[in-house]
Amino acid sequence: MEFVKLAGPAGMFFIMFSLALSIKTSAFKAIASNPLSFYLGLVIQLIGMPLIGFIIALTIPFPVEVKVGIVLITCLPSAVTSNFLTKKMGGNVALSISLTAVTSLIAFLTIPIIIKIYFLIVIQDTNIIIFNTSLIGASLKLFAIVTIPVFLGIIFNTIFYNFSKKIDPIFDKISVLVFLLIIGIAIYQDLYLIPEYIRYAGIKTVLLFFFAFYMSIYLTKLFKLNHKDKIAVVVETVMQNGGIGIVIGALIFDNTKFLFPVAAYALLQYLFVLIYFTYIKIQKKKIYEKF
Repeated sequence: MEFVKLAGPAGMFFIMFSLALSIKTSAFKAIASNPLSFYLGLVIQLIGMPLIGFIIALTIPFPVEVKVGIVLITCLPSAVTSNFLTKKMGGNVALSISLTAVTSLIAFLTIPIIIKIYFLIVIQDTNIIIFNTSLIGASLKLFAIVTIPVFLGIIFNTIFYNFSKKIDPIFDKISVLVFLLIIGIAIYQDLYLIPEYIRYAGIKTVLLFFFAFYMSIYLTKLFKLNHKDKIAVVVETVMQNGGIGIVIGALIFDNTKFLFPVAAYALLQYLFVLIYFTYIKIQKKKIYEKF
């Protein structure tokens, strides 16, 4: 995890800036024209997911490290790759980008606050030291590597749109390589721990994904979202930003075992989404007829 602590923040800054290069301020007009899908996605991500984490942590006798790790997963912003996957699945890309941008912009507040609330209400053990830094310190670090680059990217893309359009594909490819490099080196450094990740937290993350997936499917049907919006909201819900989770977790947690659920989910979520993608393809004609 030492490499992640050192290079992770810089890498994440670049990734979030690259993501924002595809966003213009005008893109947020889509929220005004169709606010229901956006606000539902936001409520699911910011309230529904943490509630699932709290319920699992409160009702199932997992080790403390697993419980905290699960709560951390549920308060992460959407993964950068969720926009790409939404596009491949035929979902509403503008909605996906808007949800990713907003959850990323406010993540510097939501992550430390939710973790702190869980620590104070649920664990109630002052002998367990979770945070390496204060809540303010953790928030400022997260603001610096997640929120600031998104603001800068949006402003840059708005002012220098033509230039931004040219470099966006290049930055997009580089950001994927940076992401893979961070995750790859983190995995390589802890390669011997991967079986323990899966054994220690694998089943728990499958349970988390199941609840998150079912919640998003149920609510998108309840509120009668169209097919494209439904795909965007579901993918945004289940695809959590494992890169940010690992980087931030390494910064604020003393014990690396708190990161085991994050690492397990970051690895397994792509398998879960692949299954959903296959289902979408198989049921495509049926779903279009239904909606």
